[in-house]
Amino acid sequence: MKQLITKVILSLIGIIKLGLCYQIYWANLHSHTALSDGQGTPSEAFLYARDTAQIDILAITDHTHYLNQATYQYLRAVADSFTEDGRFIAIAGQEFGSLSAFGHFSMFEAESLCPVSTYDLERTYQWIANYQVPTQFNHPQAGNFDDLLFNRNGDRYVSAIEVVNGSGNYTPYYEEQYLKALNQGWHIGPVANQDNHRRRWGNATTTQGQIPLTGIWSDTLTKQAILDAINHSRIYACEIKPANDKILLTEFSVNDKIMGDICYTTDKNVTIKLTVEAINKFAKILLYKNGIITDSITADTNQLQWIVQDTITNGYYFIKGIQQDGDRFWTTPIWVNYNPALSSGTVVAWPHPIKNRSVIKFPREVNGGSEMFIYNLEGKLVYQEQKDYNQEHYWDGTDQNGKVLDDGIYLVVIKVNNAQQQKIYKGKIALLRQ
Repeated sequence: MKQLITKVILSLIGIIKLGLCYQIYWANLHSHTALSDGQGTPSEAFLYARDTAQIDILAITDHTHYLNQATYQYLRAVADSFTEDGRFIAIAGQEFGSLSAFGHFSMFEAESLCPVSTYDLERTYQWIANYQVPTQFNHPQAGNFDDLLFNRNGDRYVSAIEVVNGSGNYTPYYEEQYLKALNQGWHIGPVANQDNHRRRWGNATTTQGQIPLTGIWSDTLTKQAILDAINHSRIYACEIKPANDKILLTEFSVNDKIMGDICYTTDKNVTIKLTVEAINKFAKILLYKNGIITDSITADTNQLQWIVQDTITNGYYFIKGIQQDGDRFWTTPIWVNYNPALSSGTVVAWPHPIKNRSVIKFPREVNGGSEMFIYNLEGKLVYQEQKDYNQEHYWDGTDQNGKVLDDGIYLVVIKVNNAQQQKIYKGKIALLRQ
């Protein structure tokens, strides 16, 4: 593999803008107050995070079993009162589960408390999917979450996993569990949180004196945009010391697909790009491919760009970086799926068969929109989607109302309109959830 890689390190001036004009916002996505087993009030927590710790986002995730519907709705109201677009986002969450059962989740901005038994992991995943609740794995001990066995309902909205958790006298690390989850098929990104029980929401330090924070790529600082970024795993985990030495990850891409994306390609050759900077210098950057370190560079700069050429069919890449003072960061992967059939001029679903989400690929036209129609074998229209420009279409095996459809073969018709004419592409796709 080594002969397929070239390496370039460049000094950069300034910050390269992310591909879609995303900005980096700083979050602590796991914290507690006196509503459960922490200290202080939600108002104190949000105020401290905003004005003292000076982070952009705080999620209060008090334990579900300490709360009732009234206290949870109170937390939601306080979060709404502190949320100010462009300045600070206050997220109402809940930490659901049991350490004696499958473990703990952070669930963000659900309309109500999760009513499922803390011993029923399958129904928990189903509830998360039904209510489309952005969720993360908290402090995943070995064996938790059925040993991180892949779950298709869970994979739709469980989008993050803690690699760093805690502050004060304890700091567990979970890089091994992150790798296990990825290798078992989860589409998730890493987060670093403080799990505050003793105040200092947003700037509590680990046993090594580092502040765990999560960087979030979002186009705006609004609650919906941040939740969408979390749900699509546009996130990366950081250790920060001193407090002003935040690691600015301004590019991580594979063939111009960004962190958290799936890169669908007809070419096995891919180009991986990383751009990162900080105040303190970096020591080493590691490239992981399918869970294994396949390349690395030794650095002695606080601003660098790394470009790698590689060959892959199916799998994922992510980056881990280490600064000279020991601080680390971990990116969300970019997944790569190779299929030469995409260049054949027909409609292709990918992955195939569809299990819980798929990209529908078709030959692209210039200066035109496209419309997709999906029919069952009886000829009944079950789903329709229109786009103003020639882009991939997406389908998750549900009808127009979000109802999960039966397994089977479905017919796809895509109409592409350009300035000259309308073209029609057809294909068959299989839906198989089990």
